[in-house]
Formats: sequence, structure tokens, C-alpha cells
Amino acid sequence: MTIYSIRITMQDGSARRYTGLFACGIEAVLQTMADYPQARSVSAICIQRSKP
Repeated sequence: MTIYSIRITMQDGSARRYTGLFACGIEAVLQTMADYPQARSVSAICIQRSKP
């Protein structure tokens, strides 16, 4: 699992950020899009990868 910083830009231009634990960046973006269907854009930045 990897820690990601998620940034969400809403349709009105406001932005939200949160940190989450996901298997990969694609999962982070897809889950966020499912949680915030009204989002205009979503980005995920890897903060820390888990050690094997």
C-alpha cells in the first residue's frame, strides 16, 4: 500500500485535499472520482511507498 496526497478540484473552482492509503495511483484517482462525482479534476501524488 502507498500513501497518496489527493487533490480534488470541484466544478465551482474550489479545491480540496486529503491523504489516503491506496494500492496504486489509479485506484486512488478512481476511488476519489467515485466518492466525488461532481469533481472537475482529481490528481494523486505519491508521498510514501510501502516497504516490501
